[in-house]
Amino acid sequence: KLNHSESESSLGTFYDGGFSEAVLGYAYRPVNHDRFNTLVKYTYFYNVPTTNQVTLQNVAAEFIQKTHIAAVDVSYDLTSRITIGGKYAFRQSQVSLDRDNPEFFANNANLYVLRSDYRFRENWEFLLEGRLLDMPDLGEQRLGALTGVSRYFGDHLKMGLGYNFTDFSDDLTQLNFTYQGLFLNLTGSM
Repeated sequence: KLNHSESESSLGTFYDGGFSEAVLGYAYRPVNHDRFNTLVKYTYFYNVPTTNQVTLQNVAAEFIQKTHIAAVDVSYDLTSRITIGGKYAFRQSQVSLDRDNPEFFANNANLYVLRSDYRFRENWEFLLEGRLLDMPDLGEQRLGALTGVSRYFGDHLKMGLGYNFTDFSDDLTQLNFTYQGLFLNLTGSM
């Protein structure tokens, strides 16, 4: 996946913006023995908010961000009904609040997720996750859970409703803590 945009303003470079996101991933799921699945992903993320995202005090409404993220997601089917899994992600990041003279500071993070899925009544699935976000540069940790229930519609579509008891996302490019609450999940496969 590759996303890139640049915004140039006739008012000067202070008003310019830029965004780049590059994602490279690899999935391992053997056809003949698909009980064990692995996804490895690298993300490069660079964001300079445009002027519409800047406050009157010349402070970016969002951080100027330069980020590298490496993630590993693993799952294993214990039985036909129970799957366990985990995720580890590391964010190496620099952020700044000032557009004029950006002074970047480290904002690294580690994300740990333990997950269990339970399939019941043929088409239903229950999910429970425990999550820990460790931000050593800030001296802060956040711990919580996520739960959800989903229903399969045929072999290729799953829809679910869940609740995130944490206030953070497992997408480490997101630097705010506004993710607590209900969510709708729609998953399709080919």
